[in-house]
Amino acid sequence: MEMQSRGTTAAMTLAAFIGLTVSTITVGLDSAPFDPLLISLIVGILFGGMLGHRFPLWSGVPIATRWLIPVGIVFYALVNLDVANLIRLPGLTLATLLMVMSGGFITIVFLGWRGGQRRQITCLIAAGTAVCGASAIAMSAPSVEAEPDDVSVSLLAVTLAALLGLFIVLPFVVALLSLPSLDYGVAAGALLQFTGFVKEAVTRSFYLFPDGNLTEARQLAMAVKSARYFGLLIAIPLFASMAHKRIVIPKTLWLFVGAGVAGSLLRSGNDVWFVTEIKPLLQPFYLVLWSTAMAAIGLSADFRTLLSRKGWQAFKMAIVGFGVALALFLLIWSLMAWLTGGMA
Repeated sequence: MEMQSRGTTAAMTLAAFIGLTVSTITVGLDSAPFDPLLISLIVGILFGGMLGHRFPLWSGVPIATRWLIPVGIVFYALVNLDVANLIRLPGLTLATLLMVMSGGFITIVFLGWRGGQRRQITCLIAAGTAVCGASAIAMSAPSVEAEPDDVSVSLLAVTLAALLGLFIVLPFVVALLSLPSLDYGVAAGALLQFTGFVKEAVTRSFYLFPDGNLTEARQLAMAVKSARYFGLLIAIPLFASMAHKRIVIPKTLWLFVGAGVAGSLLRSGNDVWFVTEIKPLLQPFYLVLWSTAMAAIGLSADFRTLLSRKGWQAFKMAIVGFGVALALFLLIWSLMAWLTGGMA
């Protein structure tokens, strides 16, 4: 027992060091590909590989999933869940978002079931693709009792699909179809998995829209992306029930809802004050907590799983899910352009 306690302490000390260091550096870099949760996971996997798992007691996963992630959920919901933003979005934009999210979600769940993928991996990829990337995976992992390898495979698969979408697919679609800047903002917010990727997509796309209003497009993209967080209200209990094969309402859902309501009430009093004063204070907490949790998960993950059949299958699921979501968006956009002249 004493030896196990020492192993857990050592694992969490290393994970905390990785999480704090990575989150500090990545926030300073402010570059979309360097998501702190993703980089912490990768660094944890590399450390675990170098140690060669010669220290089997070095596992901080129980602490990460039982404490760090749930506490991080509270701060995340306080900062990001905004009911007023959801209400302000136009009905057409919300309907488009719902169809795009549902299409990607259903496609991934179907592919996972048809291909015999682990339910945990299927759920995490669906959450990461349809909702909000690494954050959704982190919040869904405890609910489905995901193993370290499940989280690692899912996050890396979603990230690879997101990189293709950010740097290749969306720019190509804009150039091919001459998508207006505001419609592009809706597309970026509805399709890209990571918040940083959404910012990057609009900020770095000035060459695609020399006469476009990118400031308004970015605001619209971030508003659409923020609305996707509400998908977790359905995803968390649904995935938990799928994983357990019975109806389950996990405690993480109550934490998410309670903190989200509290954050919305704080915003309603003075949104400018909340965004400029409170948000910068709260955001680092969940970034460090989740980065530490991802590092702990990475330390216990097996790199060979990433290159296994399940790893490649996970990547294909993420790619196809993104592709279906994009096809649905373009279908709706084409219909709206024909009927009314535009979407946004």
